[in-house]
Amino acid sequence: MRVPKFIQFGITFTICLLTTISCNEMRKDNETPQDNKYHDMFIAHGGGAVEGYTKTNSLEGLNRAYMNGFRMFELDLQLTNDNKIVAVHDPIDMSEAEFLSQPIHEKLTPMNMEMINNWFENHPDAIFVTDKINRPDLLAEQFKFKDRLIMELFSWEAIEEAIELGVTPMLSQINFWGTPNIEKIIDSLNIKIVGMHRDAIRNDTELLKRIKEKGIKTYVWFTKRSIDVENRKHIFGKTTWIIATVCTPMI
Repeated sequence: MRVPKFIQFGITFTICLLTTISCNEMRKDNETPQDNKYHDMFIAHGGGAVEGYTKTNSLEGLNRAYMNGFRMFELDLQLTNDNKIVAVHDPIDMSEAEFLSQPIHEKLTPMNMEMINNWFENHPDAIFVTDKINRPDLLAEQFKFKDRLIMELFSWEAIEEAIELGVTPMLSQINFWGTPNIEKIIDSLNIKIVGMHRDAIRNDTELLKRIKEKGIKTYVWFTKRSIDVENRKHIFGKTTWIIATVCTPMI
């Protein structure tokens, strides 16, 4: 399996918090996406926030997040009723043309795969992280830059398919916590990235420490910040579990 170069350098273990806090708040930890060495620690959740809206999956969101220093961009992907991939969080029952004709929040630009490809072509240092869609075959066929693609996947079949297709999988918490002998499986498949909710990290902190020592990165998403700074210090120690905010600067 080919692993993007950005995974192979820098800090060996990073937990990126997929949240919607502001840039000012995240700077309390002196870790920001503007710092080049932290580019693989930050993910702009749902494409990023713009004009006061979070997780917009919009063209404007991508542009704003990129301008603010993010280089990893998560988009939620769904299929239209004419089997076209579009960027939207919830399932939809409309055609691609109908979807594209309806501005997000009445003013932001919705995106299909052609627009997503164009954006990443114009931003060659950007990494595409997908959520919701569990079809590596579709993305491998339709996204032009497989070496810059990470897919959060939700079945072992999809994970194995991604590896065969040269797509980097992010192992979801569904498979991580629900599978016996998970360490051996991760080793055998050479999985380098895990994604889970912040509450799930308490399930087995020793296991997470062990995979950290193998260079596996765990990205954590959540909806509140309040207790996470202390949690990360308690479980991993300040020097190894780096809180990298995410989502997007609300500016």
